[in-house]
Amino acid sequence: MADDRTSAQPPDTQEPSLSDIRADIRALTGAMVTKADLQALSATLHEAIRSEVATIQRDIVAQDGRIQTLEATQLTASSRLDATDAAVTRQGNMLLQLRRQTEDLDNRGRRSNIRIRNLPEAAGEEDVQATLTALFREILGPDSPPRIDLDRAHRALRPRNADNTPRDVICCLHEYRVKEMIMNKARLKPTWRFQGAEVALYQDLSPLTLEARRALRPVTQLLRSRNIPYKWGFPFCLLARHNNEWRPLRWPDEVPAFLQGMGLPRTEVTDWILNPLEQRPNQPAPRAPRRRREDSPLRRPDRRPLNPAQHPVQPGD
Repeated sequence: MADDRTSAQPPDTQEPSLSDIRADIRALTGAMVTKADLQALSATLHEAIRSEVATIQRDIVAQDGRIQTLEATQLTASSRLDATDAAVTRQGNMLLQLRRQTEDLDNRGRRSNIRIRNLPEAAGEEDVQATLTALFREILGPDSPPRIDLDRAHRALRPRNADNTPRDVICCLHEYRVKEMIMNKARLKPTWRFQGAEVALYQDLSPLTLEARRALRPVTQLLRSRNIPYKWGFPFCLLARHNNEWRPLRWPDEVPAFLQGMGLPRTEVTDWILNPLEQRPNQPAPRAPRRRREDSPLRRPDRRPLNPAQHPVQPGD
């Protein structure tokens, strides 16, 4: 058993010598970072950071110049946009005024015109002027003047209606005084019995004026429901009487204030200025203008006249 205990003990290890320990210490000390190494590393880092910061500073300076240029450009563009907006507003107002003046000129050119509705239309040729003269004399009665001269009279320039309803007749009287006599008498009744039909007479108006009146129909219906007197003015406006004074309505943006001032409820009204005239389904395409006789090759001085023998002139030309 003594031999067994002896065999179980670990073998003896050889202890390192002092010289070996000193050599290991020297090796470890030589592998450690020295102060000089740290100073060199710090100098390298400082130089790299300084270079990067200088690059960033140059980029910032360049970006600052670009930003200043963009700001100056934006200010210039903003001022130009404001000037353009003001110019567009002025031009829009000028166009509205031109439209108003054009509409007024169109209505003034129609001052002597009368539009007759539901006048029976003959199947073939008809003498419109003779029919209108008889109608006007019947309306005027004993006040009819000796002569009623018509400068022109014709049916509405469109094809016949599919339901055979008569087209409107537009006529221009030579004397404005006679036209006013007829219209004053015609306003006494909504329709007049003539040739078996109920005929109505209206003032001939510009399409723009008719569109505006059509858009203001909700307002006129409110005025009639409240028994508020109103009338139409020229240039176009709606005049309603309130507190012994006539209040005008000229533009679509005045509708809310007009209704509030008249004590009427708010109602929707179509903007008759911005919305163009709608093309009616039964409205024909515009006709090409007729060539005037002055434009004929026989009459134009800039063309050589044709041989009259080849192109005889008809009587009345």
